[in-house]
Amino acid sequence: MKLDLHVHTTYSDGVLTPRQVVEQAKQCGLSAVAITDHDECRGYGDVADERDIKVIAGIELSAAFHGEVHVLGLDVDWQNTALLAHVNSQSQSRRKRAEAMVEKFRDNGIEMTMQDVLDACKGDVLGRPHFAEVLIKKGHVNSTKQAFAQYLNQNAKCFVARGKVDIREAAQLINDAGGKTVLAHPGLISGTVWNELSGRLTEFGFWGIEAYHPAHTNGQCRELLSFAKSGGLFVTSGSDFHGYAKTAVEIGQERRGGKYLARSMSALGVTAR
Repeated sequence: MKLDLHVHTTYSDGVLTPRQVVEQAKQCGLSAVAITDHDECRGYGDVADERDIKVIAGIELSAAFHGEVHVLGLDVDWQNTALLAHVNSQSQSRRKRAEAMVEKFRDNGIEMTMQDVLDACKGDVLGRPHFAEVLIKKGHVNSTKQAFAQYLNQNAKCFVARGKVDIREAAQLINDAGGKTVLAHPGLISGTVWNELSGRLTEFGFWGIEAYHPAHTNGQCRELLSFAKSGGLFVTSGSDFHGYAKTAVEIGQERRGGKYLARSMSALGVTAR
């Protein structure tokens, strides 16, 4: 289907501005695109006046549930007071985490400053991809993938964890902002966590799951579709586009889906070609 409900911009760790994302989505012939930056929703304001394509205000929250899971909020009120308070809180949390990581890099003999990281970040959401950009620029690694493997992945030498909201709180924030709560890329969640989480999604206030994602195999898509239908949940589709070299995914690349996805999009108020 010609839509993309999971796209990142320069407001978090994407390489395109919201306007550039929308223009590329139009060039791809999409009928709808959702701006879903990490712990950030204000990018939608840059394209709220768009009339040639449906642009959906969204967010992707990092939530805690036996580790980290990601929660998409679609069609949120991007000016909701509580949601913006969370955005500001997470921005501060990321800043503190970044400062701690800079110190870790120095302890490991890599000269780096907070200004280096801030220069790599176009918005207010400091993330590990920005550290990867600095490492590449300084010649310490050749790729984003190498940067994560050597320094940035969990348990790597310069990784620092940061606080996350409980998954229930994440869903509540989205629902209170008038949005639809969707579990992002469930196929990437470990089997143990999925087994414990899957039966509680409705209890936690979830509207749907992202059944269609480039990292999901066809078999996973079928299984997730069946799970959603049997559990009274809707399904969504998204590319998870960032634009970094670590992925070859393009906006609108995820085209799988059928009648139930179309039904889900109708419930979201989206007409997909």
